[in-house]
Amino acid sequence: MTEVLVVAAYPLVRAGLRAVVGAAEDLEVVGEAASLAEVSETLAAGAAPVVLADLGALPPDELAEVGTLAREAPELGLVLLVAPGSERALPAPARGRVAYLPREATAETIVAAVRAVALGLTVVDPAAVPGLLAGAPRPAVDVGAEPLTARELEVLALLAQGLPNKQIAQRLGISEHTVKFHVGAILAKLGAASRTEAVTLAARQGLLLL
Repeated sequence: MTEVLVVAAYPLVRAGLRAVVGAAEDLEVVGEAASLAEVSETLAAGAAPVVLADLGALPPDELAEVGTLAREAPELGLVLLVAPGSERALPAPARGRVAYLPREATAETIVAAVRAVALGLTVVDPAAVPGLLAGAPRPAVDVGAEPLTARELEVLALLAQGLPNKQIAQRLGISEHTVKFHVGAILAKLGAASRTEAVTLAARQGLLLL
């Protein structure tokens, strides 16, 4: 069971995030806070959950707490819902266990991001923070490599959760045959020999798009 701490300035937003997390059988809300500063107190008490935070509703000076948490608690997972233009105040995704999503992300996307960071992966939605990766180091890649499609990125995210083709098909509402086709395309584009290697390569790049 993955433990989740919900952070948002407004009680109504926290209630919505609790409902999203609570609907997933493998996730559990273990607490909530109105600010990121309060998270440090929770960690001091011995809890080390994944933090799901709505940054768009927090004061600007609260954004500095993201970098502090990333440095002081590297084992902590951070799933951050951000408003466009916030990337200047956020740390580049140099480590795993962090996700940047737009505030309007769907419940399914948020749950998938929580699961991904719990596995040590980095999740970045370009729609949320288009400039975040501008100054971040990039791994050497084949410039001729074909990019993954939106559907292939969805399949890759579910592969990272260790789901078999049948469950991936059920999650996405497609056939197992189609899933096999997408998995094959992912392996070919990433130059991977197996599903595990495909996820590993994505993790090494420090970028997993949902």
